[in-house]
Amino acid sequence: MQYRAMAAVILLAFYFPTAAQEVQRIEVVGSNAAQRRGDTAGATLVSRDELLRHGDQSLADALRRVPGITVTDSGGKGSEIQMRGLGKGYTSVLLNGAPLPPGFSIDALAPAMIERVEIIRTASAELAAQGIAGTVNIILRRQAARVRNDVRLGLDSVGGVLAPSGSWQWAGSDEGTDWSLNGAVTRSVQLEPGFTVESGMDSAGVQNLSRHAQTMADNRTRSASLTPRVTWKRQGGSVAWQGFVNVAGRTNVYLADETTVLGAPTAYPDSGSWLDISTVMLRSEVTWQQELADGVKGQLRIGLQHYPRHSDFQFYTMRDGVRLPDVRRVRSDIRESTLTAGGKVEVAAAAGHSVTAGWDGETVVRSQNRAERDFDAGTLTDDRYRGHISRAAVFVQDDWTVSDAWSLSAGLRWEALRTAVTPQGGVQVVQSSATASPLLQSLYKWSAVQRLRAGLSRTYKTPAMLELIPRRYTIDNGNNQTNPDTQGNPRLRPELAWGLDASVERDIGSGGMVSASAYRRRIDNVNVPLLFEDQGRWVRTPANQGRADVWGVAAEFKATVTPRWTVRAHAARDWSRVLSVPGPDNRLARQTPRSAGAGTDVRYSDALTFGADVTWQDGGWTRESAFYAFNAPPSRKLDVYAAWKLGSGTRLKISGANLLRPDALYGAVYRDSGGARLLSEHTRSYAALRFSVEQRW
Repeated sequence: MQYRAMAAVILLAFYFPTAAQEVQRIEVVGSNAAQRRGDTAGATLVSRDELLRHGDQSLADALRRVPGITVTDSGGKGSEIQMRGLGKGYTSVLLNGAPLPPGFSIDALAPAMIERVEIIRTASAELAAQGIAGTVNIILRRQAARVRNDVRLGLDSVGGVLAPSGSWQWAGSDEGTDWSLNGAVTRSVQLEPGFTVESGMDSAGVQNLSRHAQTMADNRTRSASLTPRVTWKRQGGSVAWQGFVNVAGRTNVYLADETTVLGAPTAYPDSGSWLDISTVMLRSEVTWQQELADGVKGQLRIGLQHYPRHSDFQFYTMRDGVRLPDVRRVRSDIRESTLTAGGKVEVAAAAGHSVTAGWDGETVVRSQNRAERDFDAGTLTDDRYRGHISRAAVFVQDDWTVSDAWSLSAGLRWEALRTAVTPQGGVQVVQSSATASPLLQSLYKWSAVQRLRAGLSRTYKTPAMLELIPRRYTIDNGNNQTNPDTQGNPRLRPELAWGLDASVERDIGSGGMVSASAYRRRIDNVNVPLLFEDQGRWVRTPANQGRADVWGVAAEFKATVTPRWTVRAHAARDWSRVLSVPGPDNRLARQTPRSAGAGTDVRYSDALTFGADVTWQDGGWTRESAFYAFNAPPSRKLDVYAAWKLGSGTRLKISGANLLRPDALYGAVYRDSGGARLLSEHTRSYAALRFSVEQRW
């Protein structure tokens, strides 16, 4: 009865009528707060100390507390960074100024490997204009100020399962050469017991389906990273090489025990699945900087990246808790290689006036092999695809300090994009586009502590390669309107957007600030999925469907109450509307409509520091068509920590994460003239207790 009641509540709760380069340097917040205040774009930096404050094993967990950032829960599939509450790739995520490849999860990055994270809310001509919502640039750990060793050991406990971690740094310098070697090893555990409910009604409103299932998801990740860096200083310039190696894996085990109360059961009512994914990220980049003449600086950069990954998937039936032979097995191999290059020249034209001009580009080659064996049907399919994405851009940007109170930045970026997808034995599909992106930003200081910023930008979002490849990924059990197959669309075009941003800031005391901001985006060629039936199976595919409007407001506050006590808070409200989808709730998919957070740090003594952070992200219903809508659950998290200095260079940290342990309730509804179908999924979560010790010498 509890499952039927929950299904009825969800149905009633939802009214559904039948109808790539080095970015501009961002100065450090805190000691360099005055320099940040003078930045025309108003970009924000998250320092290394902030990332390490709670002892998180994953960068995704550390970024959840950052104002302006929301992070979706991974559910074993990898977390996603969002700005403006927008998911689906609207936020550009860079690693050392170059795009991260699709499929790479920030869960594989340990905060100990990161120097800082730059949050860039508005575009610039120097930066690739692919962040409609904004850009997050992750800077890998660099040289320390002196020769040192730094070792951290940690241990997480989640639901009684232990997950160890460790990191280290060795850095130094000698006669114009600086070097560093950073490494990290992490393991993480995510356990999600729960249950699902499926209900159906015919055209007369009479219930004809009722099923429920007990489920268990066990998601475990492992990662090892190594980042060497060497910088050779020379007269008037430098040459720097940085490498990055990341070996990661993820294993997901899912079990479902189904009970049918009304209607027909699925083909496999007692089933399980096992997915193992292994990846290797290899990256090498060289940057040359040189003073070419008095007031003229030049930079050249070239980078190579190779990102192969392999997955092994098994779907099987169960009987009395015993695993039976496989029903389906899928092996997939993806190999992706990227070459990036760029250069720029910066000229100090006059006092307070500089002009930067340059170029950048990249080419991505991806091959994918997927072999699927269906033992019940006795079939074997072998699909092979090859994709190619190339991008080239030129830009010019003029930064001008008009007066002590007013600065202006104007730029123009022209960018061309070409995508090509070729199936084995099939016809190649090629798409080309070019975008001119004018950008204008202004900073006005009407007093020493009050500032106004405003900006206009043209940005775009390219389709991910997975969205372009027309391979159909079939659902293992119970294909229906709320559980469809997925398929790419090789004719998918980039989404284009115009954007307006404005913010006001006021300094409070020493290092404190209060700010309010607003923005608006108009997105053309917006990607909204299509849901259709093909030969008895339901399929979901991406498609360009007209225009969407996005707008929102945000506020941030931080202050030093006493020399030993600091507080902070932030809140945001975001809206969107897809014009081709009837309302209500015709929002962009997975948008977080409301988010807020607050935190405090207390330095109780020279040896003891403790603090807490609470964050909240709202969910809600999103309508994707006249017939289909889904509900995303809200998220509430409470994290606390305490750190002790035990001696010279030794620190002990104890922290707790996800202490509220909220349940998550996901729902989906499909309704047409033939009736209605409902899916609800209820999952539970666990708190994490963390211990870590740090030694420096």
